[in-house]
Amino acid sequence: MCKYIDALREVGYTKSKIKSIAERYGVKEAELKHYYEMVFFSNIAKALDLEVLAQANIDEIEKHLHDETLKNEFGFIKTSLKKIIEKSLYIAMANGFSNNINHIDSGVMVANAGDSAEFIFVARAILAGFNCSSVDVRSSRYDAIIDFDNTLLRVQIKGISSGNIISFKDRDRGGQGIDHRHERNIGKRITSDDCDIYVAVDKQVGICYIIPMKWAEELSEEACKSVKLSQVSQYKENWDVIKEEALFIQATKGVNA
Repeated sequence: MCKYIDALREVGYTKSKIKSIAERYGVKEAELKHYYEMVFFSNIAKALDLEVLAQANIDEIEKHLHDETLKNEFGFIKTSLKKIIEKSLYIAMANGFSNNINHIDSGVMVANAGDSAEFIFVARAILAGFNCSSVDVRSSRYDAIIDFDNTLLRVQIKGISSGNIISFKDRDRGGQGIDHRHERNIGKRITSDDCDIYVAVDKQVGICYIIPMKWAEELSEEACKSVKLSQVSQYKENWDVIKEEALFIQATKGVNA
């Protein structure tokens, strides 16, 4: 067994001990934690039969259905539901989508991960039936364009991978020799002048939070910096927002004409 695994086993698989193990072997704590998760997810996945687990989920759902109509509806979708549950369990037991398996430099990976969030959303929007394209100009304040019913919607896309916080404010510019207090280095608030829709993409599983900017603009200057995903749960996988925003823009143009 690997020396890192042996070391963790000796301390009873206690997460708080990872830092001391990392220091002992001269590796980064975050990388060691990622290694442990990758190995343990793989070990558990190999020990499980996902088809059996999917059936267990189906049986558990069925036990909780007491209304006769719901039972009939469930019987109609049962086979399809079992298939999607098995696929979902596969992703869950892989700890989400594969992440930096080639050990790319962390600085490069941060930029690449941002691009991946954009591509995930564009692909999902196209799959959902929308005419969507990436914007290649990096200085642009939006990352993608959606053409719906001859109305162009500007979309800014941010990736999230851990935690449950999103922000409607750009990050302050950092780094050696940069004056953090200078106005041009302070992150700007994202407004409807920048985009019509803000999308937060969970890079681990591809879930999209599709948020109209008119909702975000109701937030205070302080509140916009840190928004919990629970506060935008109504926009989780809410693809109707795209249609609603297009209709809103069309109505607004009609009023101003």
